Amino acid sequence: MQVNEKVRGFIKTINGDKFKEMLLSSLMWLKEQQSLIDSLNVFPVPDGDTGTNMYLTFLDAVKEVKKIKENDVSKINEALAKGALMGARGNSGVILSQLLRGFSLANKDNKLMDSSHLADSLRKASEIAYQGVLKPVEGTILTVSRKAADGAEMAYKKELDLVAVLENTIAYARDALKKTPQMLPELKEAGVVDAGGQGYLTILEGLLKGLIGQKAYEHKDLELIQATEKKNIKQNLKYTYCTQVLIETNSKRNIKKLRSELEDFGDSLLVVGTDNIIKIHIHTNHPGVILEYGLKIGSLNDIKIDNMRLQSEEKIRQEEKKQKKEFISSQGKGIIAVGQGEGIKKILHDLGVDIIIDGGQSMNPSTNDFLKAIEDINSLELIILPNNKNVISAARQAASLSDKKVEVVPTKSIPQAISSLLVFNEEAVLSDLKDAMITEMENVKTIEITTAVKDSKVNGLEIKTGDVIGLFNHDIKLHGSDYNEVVIGMINEILDDEELLTIYYGEEVSKEEAIALKEQIFNNFDFDEIEIYNGKQPLYPFIISLE
Repeated sequence: MQVNEKVRGFIKTINGDKFKEMLLSSLMWLKEQQSLIDSLNVFPVPDGDTGTNMYLTFLDAVKEVKKIKENDVSKINEALAKGALMGARGNSGVILSQLLRGFSLANKDNKLMDSSHLADSLRKASEIAYQGVLKPVEGTILTVSRKAADGAEMAYKKELDLVAVLENTIAYARDALKKTPQMLPELKEAGVVDAGGQGYLTILEGLLKGLIGQKAYEHKDLELIQATEKKNIKQNLKYTYCTQVLIETNSKRNIKKLRSELEDFGDSLLVVGTDNIIKIHIHTNHPGVILEYGLKIGSLNDIKIDNMRLQSEEKIRQEEKKQKKEFISSQGKGIIAVGQGEGIKKILHDLGVDIIIDGGQSMNPSTNDFLKAIEDINSLELIILPNNKNVISAARQAASLSDKKVEVVPTKSIPQAISSLLVFNEEAVLSDLKDAMITEMENVKTIEITTAVKDSKVNGLEIKTGDVIGLFNHDIKLHGSDYNEVVIGMINEILDDEELLTIYYGEEVSKEEAIALKEQIFNNFDFDEIEIYNGKQPLYPFIISLE
């Protein structure tokens, strides 16, 4: 992207405030091109869409920058790297966070930035990104970052100014991006360039726009190499779970050693961070092993486990709908809900839910999952039902990022969602509808029955691995050795004047066992009605509502 000589001027040095403008411009440009970058994804199972993951990662980074008051390039870069690390989503987001970390390291003593600093920063960014990946693959964002650094260094050696250095950086990055299909057969087969590389090029373009004062959203000349018709590529997944965790530790850790200790547990391994904050990303069949490993070295935050097989199946279904020009259409207001289990999903669909995001306990959907669902519904007003207390914040973040009118009804369980859906009114004002659904969900009591996965002491209860535990409002109330006994005890514990009881039995429970529980409850309590449904949900053999 060449800048008109009359517009560009000659810029030798920038301060922190100008660098902030450049970052904001880059964020705006990345947001503008987010869906186009998403469309370049090849496999049905990326860890989310690349454009969205990179945007959300960069968004968190820029938010951290906004907290910095000093007009100091080094302080801004430090905040940028911290925000990106904490907010990294998916493979592309983690790699972007490493690029920004390398950029920051090269500027740790620079209050101002000139051409030499910029060239050094882009080189360090590429080096750190390569180091952060266990098995670097050419034809990806890594290649584009390396070639971009080559372009910057060449321009700097010619004693060019910052504008010219960025122009040459972008030219080299674009040329490398064009060649990515020659390096990766899957890109060539799909007829696209690497999505992560396109994302990085977009960020560089946004920086240049900010440098010369051009509004990012007015620019229309994005160069994308994209096939007219893309093919679905089914991936034979060796590992099922995409596992990410942030570890905070009080002692210095050797990142390289940690990476070597984890590499046998899966692939797509990334271990990145600082001395005290470490982020692990891995595709594995044993996410619990990864979490246990993390607990040995520190405290865990931002745990995210996604079932990639389910994501793959859903991605293929959605792509087939798009190719057939089908739309997930809602006549007016759309509804998105989170749920697990084919029976639960069918009930939600029957009650009017347009899109169900697979997830819940142990598999919390990301902000990206919600954003995709919001865009997939042909409606400008939507309701989101998170159905889990740990999912509400992601749903709200997605709502705030969307241009559509989105309200989150903070349901914490499937029974609350079902109850709230019964008062859904297409004609109501969206805010009034939200209030009505919240009022209705608060009239439901939910009991959840599951099995303890480790020894623990909670609420004065000595719980052993394998114990049956009963929860009310996500709080453990009882434990025992028999499902039915714990259910009866839980009803005794919370029963007031409720008249209707509904049982949703899980994938490990037979219909006969559910009927036997119904009869036992009938013999012990005076409910007007007891209903049973096969929810087929994992982890929770019984979910029970009282109304």
